[in-house]
Amino acid sequence: MPNNSIESRAVARPPSDGSELIPAEVSRNFSNSGNQSPDPVLKDGYTRDDEGIINNYAIEPDEYQADYPAPYQQRRYLFQGAIAVVFIGCIIWVAFIVS
Repeated sequence: MPNNSIESRAVARPPSDGSELIPAEVSRNFSNSGNQSPDPVLKDGYTRDDEGIINNYAIEPDEYQADYPAPYQQRRYLFQGAIAVVFIGCIIWVAFIVS
């Protein structure tokens, strides 16, 4: 027994011409028509161009020259490297023992 309730509700719709799509800048213009400030504070990662269109291109941080590590940082890096070498050596040793 076919499901007639589903078949009776099925409606053939013509293909979309794109007129139902609203560009992002149109909704922004509508939202600023009230007493709101024209340029609200944006969250990090968003920028606005001259036409008021919001995009989410990455905001690049300022570049700076790295400082040479202090002696205590160098000792810490050496200790971390030694721990990493011992850890990898143990993993390789266990792999040989198991196989």
